[in-house]
Amino acid sequence: MRVTHQVALVVATFIASIITIDASAQITRVDLEVVESPAFEGERFGSVGQYERLRGVAYAEVDPGDMRHRGIVDLDKAPLNAKGLVEYSTTVEIYRPIDLRRWNKTIYHIVPNRGGAGAGDRVFREMGFAIVRVGWQGDLTATDTNVVPSLPVAKYDNGSMVIGPSLEEFIFNDDESVSEANLSYAAAAPMPAMGSLTVRARQGAPRVQVEEGGWSYVNESRIRINRPAEFDGGAIYELVYLAKDPIVLGLGFAAIRDVISFLRYEIADSEGNGNPLASVGLADAAISLGVSQSGRFLRDMLYQGFNEDVEGRIVFDGMHPNIAGSRKTFTNYQFGQPGRWQKQHEDHVYPGDQSPFTYGTVYDPIRDRADGLLVRCSASNTCPKIIHSDGEAEIWQARSSLIVTDGLGEHVDLPDNVRAYLIAGTPHGGGRGVHAGEIVADAGICQNPNSPLPMSPIRRALTVALYGWVVDGTEPPPSRFPSVPLGTLLPPTSIGFPDIPGVTFTGSVNTLRLSNFSVYPPLEGAEYVVLAGRVDRDGNMMAGIRHPDLSVPIGTYTGWNLRREGFAEGAQCAGAGSYFPFADDREAREASGDPRLSIEERYPTHESYVTAVAQAADRLVQERLLLQDDASAIIELARASGVGGTN
Repeated sequence: MRVTHQVALVVATFIASIITIDASAQITRVDLEVVESPAFEGERFGSVGQYERLRGVAYAEVDPGDMRHRGIVDLDKAPLNAKGLVEYSTTVEIYRPIDLRRWNKTIYHIVPNRGGAGAGDRVFREMGFAIVRVGWQGDLTATDTNVVPSLPVAKYDNGSMVIGPSLEEFIFNDDESVSEANLSYAAAAPMPAMGSLTVRARQGAPRVQVEEGGWSYVNESRIRINRPAEFDGGAIYELVYLAKDPIVLGLGFAAIRDVISFLRYEIADSEGNGNPLASVGLADAAISLGVSQSGRFLRDMLYQGFNEDVEGRIVFDGMHPNIAGSRKTFTNYQFGQPGRWQKQHEDHVYPGDQSPFTYGTVYDPIRDRADGLLVRCSASNTCPKIIHSDGEAEIWQARSSLIVTDGLGEHVDLPDNVRAYLIAGTPHGGGRGVHAGEIVADAGICQNPNSPLPMSPIRRALTVALYGWVVDGTEPPPSRFPSVPLGTLLPPTSIGFPDIPGVTFTGSVNTLRLSNFSVYPPLEGAEYVVLAGRVDRDGNMMAGIRHPDLSVPIGTYTGWNLRREGFAEGAQCAGAGSYFPFADDREAREASGDPRLSIEERYPTHESYVTAVAQAADRLVQERLLLQDDASAIIELARASGVGGTN
């Protein structure tokens, strides 16, 4: 069988050598080689069998005169080759079945998060996907293991450097008296007199100037701060300085577009090197998953028109932005910083979080204009099917309500090609599991233990549903997202959170204002209405998808947490989420004044608890919101937990 595989590749290479190469193709050369065969220590994945890993570099050229590229910031300052084109390259990693005849003919692209490599969840290998990662974040340093591009630095025509203002934020979260921090871009004039450093206790507090003697440059890419004694470990330091040599980061969108387009539609590159997936025919479809930063990337890629390749063809038939909230990215900007994500306390004033928020075109009463993420793809008929999924942390930190409301908090409908799901009770990215081990009592800089509620089982099921929607038109489950008409989206202080002893609930949420980023720091104007999810009498969110461990709870799981004393107390604690366990029995509950029923009152026997978890898991399987293997694993963990005592 392996011989047949190699012969097929030789045939594909021969075919590639005699075809006429499309002169407009972006990919000029793909240097990929098999670096691990079999991969995954030789493990077999059902009828698909073993996989192998390919890794290498794709080289490309971009025409700055193409209308599709006019929006790439500083592309007009990128070096040109002899053909008047801009060159870039990017790392590509592919996992494919060794017997490529077992490939399901769909590309499953996973957007790298901060350059991370990997092959995703096992279920997608069992389904026979070709799993692809393409580098896009151009401000990262390449290593032997990450997946990043090499993008040009902007220069003026005479070769002189581009200089401009840049904003750096630092929050150290410790009690050191002297701290050092790296800059995203080297300083053009590394002298304190040419910059401004301020400090403030929290968002909304006045900025206090740090005098020149209070900070200095270690070198052009690093500063040292003598931290003022009157500010605690959660203080926000902002440096405005003149930076040099911006990277043309917007080419990262083109990198994913061009490589996926090549793998979908081309037999060979411009030099005749064969497409590593083409020996059994070209792909029928391509879908993409982006988690967190990567989900924000997908929303931004869609909005900026990069789901259309240079031939006018669709790139991804399906997209799954996960835990992106209503945001995009700080990528296609001069001196962009794609690693920033705008939270309530951290990175709050960076670009990438402004409207549009919704997929459909909606009038923004704050910005006074109509816009939507699908405007460009609608014009080119290249809109994908979209599953948007968030966790509860995104309600509090990523303004998820703006996916389904306008700027004044009024309901808006989702387009027909979009489904939205909110996975209740989860922290950003999900926890490691309610019964995966001891809940970590040490909350670090947060007030409360982190929510352990997992997200990945439901995310897997939603991605499988997206695949079915794309390849055979099987409708995914109906959207499960809180909404204004159903009364499950409310002002954050009005969600009905119970009075749990020892718990501070303030309704603190990541607010959003219309911002002017032409000044540093930006000027904030009118405020958007950001809503949160209504909770039940236990404090658990009512709407959305409820994991079996939330439907049959042993505590309260939230998407919010607060910083503790000494670290900007009371501000949102990033995407941590909180966990407040129920009392063991009625006596303990009444002694503490806890309004929530105890474990004993809910589950008089262990078997009653396991049965309830199994029923909740089975319901989600029937609704196609949980895969059977994951449901079985959840039930087994409940059975091994001992919750509710023993029979």
